[in-house]
Amino acid sequence: MACMSGAMVAMGWHVPSLMLVALMILLGVLVTLQVHRNVRDLRGRSAAQRRAAIYAEQHYIDVLGKIIQYIESRDVYARGRSGRIGWLSEQISHRMGLSQELCGRMKAAGRLHDIGLLAVPDTILNKRSRLGADEFRTVQKHALVSYEVLKPLQTLQDVLPAVRSHHERMNGTGYPEGLSGEDIPLTGRILAVADAYDAMTHDRPWRPAMTPIQAMRELVRCSPAGYDPDCVRALGEVVNLTALESAFEVRFGSEQAQPQGAV
Repeated sequence: MACMSGAMVAMGWHVPSLMLVALMILLGVLVTLQVHRNVRDLRGRSAAQRRAAIYAEQHYIDVLGKIIQYIESRDVYARGRSGRIGWLSEQISHRMGLSQELCGRMKAAGRLHDIGLLAVPDTILNKRSRLGADEFRTVQKHALVSYEVLKPLQTLQDVLPAVRSHHERMNGTGYPEGLSGEDIPLTGRILAVADAYDAMTHDRPWRPAMTPIQAMRELVRCSPAGYDPDCVRALGEVVNLTALESAFEVRFGSEQAQPQGAV
């Protein structure tokens, strides 16, 4: 009897213990579900916030694009330049093996890289002769100004170095930092070639536009001292240089295809 009574007492204590354990497990499950629900809600809010931030940045980029159009409207020689350089930058990037996403951002960088020209007075931008030393130093500041204007944009972080360094040269004679060789970001080397080619193939107050062939030959002549040869070759693919040269030399002869000189 004593043994049976002891077993019953033990069972009496054991049943509440099992119920307590079950209750604790249930509470743990409920807490875990609540935590997961909160995390999911936070992630949802975070995703919504990211989408809102991206939308806001795209609006900002669109506004800057309008400002660029205003800058270009001040100079008949610059109209349409930002769009052309954006397209060339994207196409060269494709041929250099950059990712699709980065190529798209290079297009945006090409469109916006000269936003810093807002800091350059109209008297310099509209000058119809070559710039003096002090005027040229004023123009040189535009790369850093563009970089600072675009720096808050998270969506363009990986192409901001291109905006900052598109006037650097492979032999270290460029600006603003005098970088050389592979110290210049690849995106900057791409943008430099796109920028130079567009400048060469469009009229300037002090010289007429070069033909595409002449501009390509000038870029080749200035490589590798000035421009990355790989980027120049990629540009040649974009503009279909082989077909252009064949057509030009058949029609006019090779002597007339000599470069007119540097920009």
